Amino acid sequence: AVVSTQSTGDVTKIIETVKSEYRPLYPQIFQYSRSCCVPGFLNLADRCRSGELTKSMLTDKYLSVIGEGVYMVEALSPTFCEMMLEELDNFNARVLQKSRPNTMNRSGVMVEELGLLDFVNDLIADLLAPISLVLYPEWCGDDGLDSHKSFTLKYALKEDTELAYHYDNAEVTFNFCLGRDFSGAEVYFTKMTGEPEAGQYMEAEHVPGHVLIHRARHMHGTKPLLSGSRYNILTWLRSSSLRNSFCPMCRSKPRLTPSVRMGDGFTV
Repeated sequence: AVVSTQSTGDVTKIIETVKSEYRPLYPQIFQYSRSCCVPGFLNLADRCRSGELTKSMLTDKYLSVIGEGVYMVEALSPTFCEMMLEELDNFNARVLQKSRPNTMNRSGVMVEELGLLDFVNDLIADLLAPISLVLYPEWCGDDGLDSHKSFTLKYALKEDTELAYHYDNAEVTFNFCLGRDFSGAEVYFTKMTGEPEAGQYMEAEHVPGHVLIHRARHMHGTKPLLSGSRYNILTWLRSSSLRNSFCPMCRSKPRLTPSVRMGDGFTV
């Protein structure tokens, strides 16, 4: 099973408050349905699961190759993107207390707090995990990608407009663009963390409805937004079998202690 990896405390209180007080604009998007994705994305995920597609077949015929290990493909339907954008507007206008999505971004919502955790869990199990296993088998570990951290992001003038050079605390990243009109805010990539050489420089322009897929430890950043606003849903997929032997943040074997919920993808 795929489970989220968020902490307790204030997050739990926010989740309980939202569940009791927030009235969704589109209740149907809070339960996973394959209609959220375009047929082509469903087809490639199904063929990955069945073993029909090898990595070379997937990258040659189905994905746009941005550079080594970085891919883009149309994934979300226009209808789903528009409903999700309106839902986020509605949520942000009514829910004042929210956690920061991560340590670098300020504007965004954790999927637990939004009420989308079950949706994302099912999306991962049905589509993202099979694709990851074909693209990045070495990053899935012996037990697969068994946890995640997922959140929305917003880039807008006078809010977050860019993102510094970094890598994600995960093994595989799926970055879905929901859209709105925008220019700039391209994502750039260089090397894998820990590699001494600069690596291939590459840039990816987000396209509404498309997903950017990459190894989480591929160093990257976001160039300045020039106009408009851009909304994304990100899923950081994690493998406990890999992380239990090597922490990507401290770059050593972690010393683990029990916690109430799964913490950052490790297991005791």
